Order: sequence, then structure tokens, then C-alpha cells
Amino acid sequence: MTETTTAPRASKLHDWEPLRRATWLELFCDLVFVVAVARLGALLHTDHSVRGFLAFAGLFVAVWWLWLSFSYFADLFDDDGPLQRLTQLVAALGAAILAVTVDGDIRAHSARFAAIFAVLLLLLTVMYAWTGAREPRAAELCRWYTAGSGIGAALWAISILVPVPGRYAVWAVALVANATVSGPLAYAKMREAPRQVSHMPERFGLFVLVVLGEAVWSTVTGITEGSWSPGAVTVAVSGFVIAASMWWIYFLAFDEEAISRVLSQSRTAQVRSFLYGYGHLIVYVAIVASGVGVELAAEAAAHGHRVTLPLFGVAQALLIAGFVTVSNGVGLELGVPLRTQRMFLALKLVIAVGGLVLSLWVALPALVVAATAVAWAVLTAVEVGALERVRKRSLQVIE
Repeated sequence: MTETTTAPRASKLHDWEPLRRATWLELFCDLVFVVAVARLGALLHTDHSVRGFLAFAGLFVAVWWLWLSFSYFADLFDDDGPLQRLTQLVAALGAAILAVTVDGDIRAHSARFAAIFAVLLLLLTVMYAWTGAREPRAAELCRWYTAGSGIGAALWAISILVPVPGRYAVWAVALVANATVSGPLAYAKMREAPRQVSHMPERFGLFVLVVLGEAVWSTVTGITEGSWSPGAVTVAVSGFVIAASMWWIYFLAFDEEAISRVLSQSRTAQVRSFLYGYGHLIVYVAIVASGVGVELAAEAAAHGHRVTLPLFGVAQALLIAGFVTVSNGVGLELGVPLRTQRMFLALKLVIAVGGLVLSLWVALPALVVAATAVAWAVLTAVEVGALERVRKRSLQVIE
């Protein structure tokens, strides 16, 4: 008698794969969000005042939350079937329409923005409700996420009836309520969290590449707008060094199993892991703002303008805060001595504080960006050297 084996099912909760990778559809949808990020970067470049930055950050939070919400649903349940593909494509279309509404006059399009957002969150609510009725192991999680998405959809819809600027306050409440219920509150209150094989670290990493691409594009634009003047080229090269250092440090000790590992730990660790997920938002906002800051610095240097760079300095401080938050969210262990870890932190504080001080008080754009680039390069060299020594010691132990 021939023994038959049952192939692992490719549907419902993802708990059967040894390792997950982003699908071609997820990569396609990321390209749609590239457009939204580019539009937001252009918005910040046009108005980089405090008010302009707050508007940029608020819209970025909203767009990113949409990306995260649908990405996490796919992380849990996507079987790459026709229905799932259609749902993701509808979400991508909604994101593309949202990107069109992001321009210099968001007030005029705010009702449309809210309506599209409400419809997309309603779609996500239906998806969680439908899946929860068919997947017993994730039924409790789906109830929480159905409630969180439904609350968000309702508040976004209600905001249409509220005149500006009160409408923006309702948006903020909607995002906070949605992110709290569909997130740390759900994992804190669930009797047992489902254990899926998660590829969210890879998804976060891919979005880092998206925003780094926008930062590099801003750097290139700064060169062309500066007519290849020595000052603009200096700023642009320094900006590229900063972007490359961001990439190197972020991916230096990248852990693609971070979420899967945390899900097998205590409830406290699961809730704390949301610092890892939500902390990425700080990183993304900071990278885009840094790129725009470099572009503004190149333009100023090309014309010999003596100006300060508050946006650039704030971006450096936020970026360091984001890196620290992300690493603490999953208890990232680099395997280096405590003394070395403290040195890493000290160097990061130098970048955060030093970059902010220079940007606010020194009206020499090329000098400020170049000095910050040197600091990033030093931090990268120190971390790479320390981790290389750890790797060599590990190999010697194995031998």
C-alpha cells in the first residue's frame, strides 16, 4: 500500500512554512506606495516650516498605517489566491488615489482623502471578520482586529462631517484608536496569540529601501538644481554617505525572524515588540525628511546662501531615536560587550545632538551636512568592526 502525504496547506493562518518571503504582489503594491512617499517628500520640500513638517508627518503616518494594516493581514493569512490578490490590488488602487490627493492643498481634498481611507479600512474590517469565521486558531485575534479596523473606518467616515481643522483631530484619534486596538491591546488581552511564520521584518526592510530611494532621489535632485556647483556636489556626496550609512547600520544585524521569535516568547515581549513595528514609522519619516533636508542644503550651497537647516537636524535626531526604539522593541542582541554597546549609543547620541545643534546654529549648509556624514561614517565603521570581531570569535569557537 502506497503511503500518501498531505501537502502543507497554503491558506488561512501562516504557520506551516519554514521561512516566508515577500510575494511578487507585495512588491508590486510597494511600488504604489513609492508614489505616495514621493508625493509626500515633494510636499515637505515645498513647505518645510514647522507647520509643513507636521502636515507631512501626519499624512505619512496615515499612508504608512494603510500599508502596515494590509501588509500584516497578508503576513497572517495571504494564500496568494485570486481573492487575496484582488483584495490587495484594490488596496493598492486606493493608495494610488490617496497619493493623487496629496498635494499642496490638502485642505481642499481632505474629505476625499478621508472617504477613501474609510472605504479601505472597511474592506480590511470585512476581511478580518470573514477570515475569523473560518480560522478558529485566529478567531480571537480577528475579533480584535475587526473591531480596531471598524472603529478606524467609522471615525474616518465621521471626520468627513467635521469641518477643517477639526477634521484632522478626528483623523489623529482614528489612527491612535485603530493602532491601539489592532495591536498592543489585542496582544495584551488575547488568551493566546496565534503563532504564524512572519515575514514582517522583511516587509519593514523593504519599506526602508523605498524611503531610502526617495532620500537618494532628493540628493540627486539637489545636484541638478544646484547646477553641479562645488557646494551642491559636496552636499550631495555627503548626503549619499549618510543614506548609505543608514542602510548599512539598519541591515548590519538584520534579523528576519524577529517577529516569529517574539511570538514564541512571553506576553510582555509580544506587546513590547510593537515598539519594533511602530518604531519603524519614526525611521521612515526621518529618512524622507533627511533626504529633503539634503536637497534644501544643496540648493542653498549652490547659491552661496548662509542658512540653517532645522529640518535636516530634526531628521537626524528622529532617525537615531527610531533606530534605538526599533532595536529595543525586539531586544536585539548584537553579541558585543556592554561597554561596546554603550559606545554605539554614545556615537548615536553625538549624531542626534550634534547634528541638531549644528543644523540650528551653523549657517553653512555644506559644512553641516559634511560633518554629519563624517559622524555617520565613523559610526558605521565602528559597528562593522565590532560585529566582525564577534563573527570571528564565533567561528573560532565552532572550530
